[in-house]
Amino acid sequence: MLALLAPAAVAAACLTQGAKLDVEVGRRALPWLPPDLARQVVKHEREFAAGAAAAARLPAASHRAGGGVEAAILRQSESLAQAIRNRVPFGEVVAGLGTLAHLVTDLESPFPATATGDPSGRAFASYARSAQPRIPLVFYGQPARLLTGQLASFEPVLAARGQSAVRLGPLVAEDLARLGGAQAWQRLDDRSTTFGVASIVLNRAASNFANLASWVWYHAGGLVPALPTQPREFLVWKGEARPREITRNAQPVTPNGESQGARLSLR
Repeated sequence: MLALLAPAAVAAACLTQGAKLDVEVGRRALPWLPPDLARQVVKHEREFAAGAAAAARLPAASHRAGGGVEAAILRQSESLAQAIRNRVPFGEVVAGLGTLAHLVTDLESPFPATATGDPSGRAFASYARSAQPRIPLVFYGQPARLLTGQLASFEPVLAARGQSAVRLGPLVAEDLARLGGAQAWQRLDDRSTTFGVASIVLNRAASNFANLASWVWYHAGGLVPALPTQPREFLVWKGEARPREITRNAQPVTPNGESQGARLSLR
């Protein structure tokens, strides 16, 4: 079992746990994950959910942006790559990916993940859960240099994402105040600012999770096909989220965009 999947400490409750947003993030990431890895996530769906739930038992500091959750994300990513290289059963690997999805969702939360006493935070989590079927699946890009480079290269990216996420919280609080308070969250509609925030949070978290999981797969020796994205472009997936197919002429991701020798591919 991976180190972060069996925490002995009792942690404070986590906003994303109640809303199951971490499992939704994993579902949204399926088209953007390396296809071989995505099929393993589908195959071990229960283990993914169990790993996401296990993450809520981590110490409270591991859920807080500003150093704690960022460090936990990097530790988990390194543990996952090592587990695959060591041929740990894939059920356990996918459980570890569930933990990673939970931590990434914590990072993208517009409210501190452990601030369960914040009415606006609880209202947002409830609203995001109700709105997620109507939110399009968007991918914000595949940073090839990050995926093929050292894990430490993700540190400034994760720090920037946490800082950006907390700036969205006041927008949600203002939206709720306009309706009379957090208890009125069910009156929010798809034209509201909060709907836009929920879309950004879910899709940013799914994109970051997909890229971190791709780093894991690449550094464990797996095939990570390049996605057709350019800087400042994003992709939209139409239809039900599912693993994408590997085309015959698929090119593996590389730092400079050039193809290289074949890598491990599970069938």
